[in-house]
Amino acid sequence: MCGVGGQLLEAIAEGDRWSMARRTTGRFLAQLLAAGEAGDSHPCPRLRDAPRLSMSEHPLAVVDDDVAVVIGTVTAPTERDPIPFVAVLIASDADPRWWRVAALDTTAEIDWDIRVAVVRGEYTEAADTAIIAQYGPLDPKAAAIDWNDPTAVLRSHANGAYTVADALAELAMVDRSAWPWLADEGVTLCGWHLRARHPELVRER
Repeated sequence: MCGVGGQLLEAIAEGDRWSMARRTTGRFLAQLLAAGEAGDSHPCPRLRDAPRLSMSEHPLAVVDDDVAVVIGTVTAPTERDPIPFVAVLIASDADPRWWRVAALDTTAEIDWDIRVAVVRGEYTEAADTAIIAQYGPLDPKAAAIDWNDPTAVLRSHANGAYTVADALAELAMVDRSAWPWLADEGVTLCGWHLRARHPELVRER
């Protein structure tokens, strides 16, 4: 749970909308995706120019069934002092109970409306899916590839070329349970395909 907060802070700093969508919910998810789409500053502008973040070694976490609050600090190369933060996390509706961030603030304040929404259980998987669909592809770089063209070259090497067909063949050999991880990490070209074509994986974990 504390790790989710740290991962989200890194995603915000790096502008990784896929990871933002993976780890957020509700109004906060909408804000992050809208900021990424418009190129505007996100809700944590102090972290924009901090590509390397380090969360405090022992953040405080308070858990009550489906809701958790994480309080800690992060350090960043562009900041002289540690940055305090507080995050409200909501457990996923489905197993496994993956935590998602409903609110994060570097001023250590969470507004009243968010607290009320948490109490009322207003954050749902269906609402998040609608938000993700509204803001289009989470990864424009992956979406720019023509995945319908099996001959499209994704990478060239000494022994030939790696094409869309190769990526899809590689994906076919991977167990479906690993798809969310491949999409989340985005380190393989078949993971890029998942990021471009299967945004629903954002809600799987």
